[in-house]
Amino acid sequence: MKYRRDGSRVFVRLERGDPVHASLTGLMEKEGARGGFFHALGAISDVELGYYDLERKDYDRRQFPEEVEIASANGTLSVLDGKPHVHLHAVISDRECRAFGGHVFRAKAAATVEVLIHLSEEPIERTQDEETGLALWRV
Repeated sequence: MKYRRDGSRVFVRLERGDPVHASLTGLMEKEGARGGFFHALGAISDVELGYYDLERKDYDRRQFPEEVEIASANGTLSVLDGKPHVHLHAVISDRECRAFGGHVFRAKAAATVEVLIHLSEEPIERTQDEETGLALWRV
């Protein structure tokens, strides 16, 4: 991973094989970031997407081991239980240009992933919500 900080913005280039979540979490730790949001594009592999079933309070998951394009990806950076937390959703596209989307549990950069992060001035913390079963922003 390579990156450059420009005030409250961070320009990130993930390189082939870089794990997306671990790379962004590491960047948060190195830069002391406690909140923000980001956009990303590029290509990823070893992807696990999920759809949250609110009734069951659990995810339905699907694996995509092959390389796919990121058609759109957005996420947030926050703090959960005192640790950096990356929350990412994406729409991916396979070789036939079929699109799949959802919560991203896991992904590795294939050719590259370009990320633009907008850091917040104040921390964004998450706390467990009993009603939904999700760790939601405390705002």
